[in-house]
Amino acid sequence: KLELNLKERLFLANQYDILSRLTSNEHESRDYVNLRDIFISGYTRSYSDAISFFDEELNEDGCKFVVAVLEMYRSLYYSRLNNPDAVEEIDEKNVLFKGFDANDPTQVKYYGYYQFLVEQQGKCKEIKEFIQEGKIEDYNSHGFGPTMIKLHEMLDNWERIKADNNNPGSNLTLDEIKIILNYNYSISFINYLI
Repeated sequence: KLELNLKERLFLANQYDILSRLTSNEHESRDYVNLRDIFISGYTRSYSDAISFFDEELNEDGCKFVVAVLEMYRSLYYSRLNNPDAVEEIDEKNVLFKGFDANDPTQVKYYGYYQFLVEQQGKCKEIKEFIQEGKIEDYNSHGFGPTMIKLHEMLDNWERIKADNNNPGSNLTLDEIKIILNYNYSISFINYLI
């Protein structure tokens, strides 16, 4: 249950009143007027509906996870691109990040942050190019990307490779790319470590 004091209600009512006057869309204007009236009238039952567009927070670890996934896929993509053997053996679609699944409750927060980083922060500009070129559909994998479990396993392998080689992970060998892409590639990974 959300409780607001008179001052908070006044601020919210004023904000929604301003928004209702700024938009040229009649539907949006009507919605903002309704939201304004909720706070002016003090309809406590409707407070949570009025702010339902706010997502729960994505904690620091979640944000770091998204950034790490993007860095790993960037490393995979460019390492493959710069290695003729990798280009021959590994299909490009396997090193392209297909996005997070916006329809999966366990991934939707990651999806939002991923889209924010690329669209609003201008990070990983190649993602926009991949979308424009049709290499990936959009930010939403629609379930065609790796599962969360696989992403974590891929990241673990990538981090181990970086640590073992004292390498930032940006120039991977063919075997290293294969290890990261296929977490069942454990026999090769064990041989790689020996």
